[in-house]
Amino acid sequence: MKILYPDEYLSQVYDIDFEGLYGQGYRAVLFDVDNTLVPFDQLDAHDELIGLIATLKAIGYKVALVSNNSKGRVETLNQGLKIPVMANAMKPFTYKLKRILKIIGVDPHNAIFVGDQIFTDVWVGNRLGLYTILVKPIQTREQMVTFIKRRTEKILLNRYLKKEGR
Repeated sequence: MKILYPDEYLSQVYDIDFEGLYGQGYRAVLFDVDNTLVPFDQLDAHDELIGLIATLKAIGYKVALVSNNSKGRVETLNQGLKIPVMANAMKPFTYKLKRILKIIGVDPHNAIFVGDQIFTDVWVGNRLGLYTILVKPIQTREQMVTFIKRRTEKILLNRYLKKEGR
């Protein structure tokens, strides 16, 4: 079950101690898009998100988006961010995640993966040895396939929280 447990579980991406993680040797942050950074139906990057990406770059991180969503959707969001993207990532398969790590030139053990789903984001990140951070979904309204997965994820999340004493 450990392969499905994140290294951290937080409310939102803005709660992550990125400076502390940089001090521990992490040099890249890969973000899932939908319901991690923006609601799945929001097209553009908002000012707070643009500011977060700028802050991460200023700290020294390489930053990228990794999404199972379409190239058009991810590139539309990226117009305000201007960072590398990997759309149609086919998470939890590792192939495209390995490719984006190679593109940005960072070893998996020096990368962080942030997402809102256990069966895609946490699982793929853990399989490659990334530091995984699970955040709560931004909104409860979701696509049907994600809604169905959330029921099983809730059971796993409760086990994780019990293990962590939370």
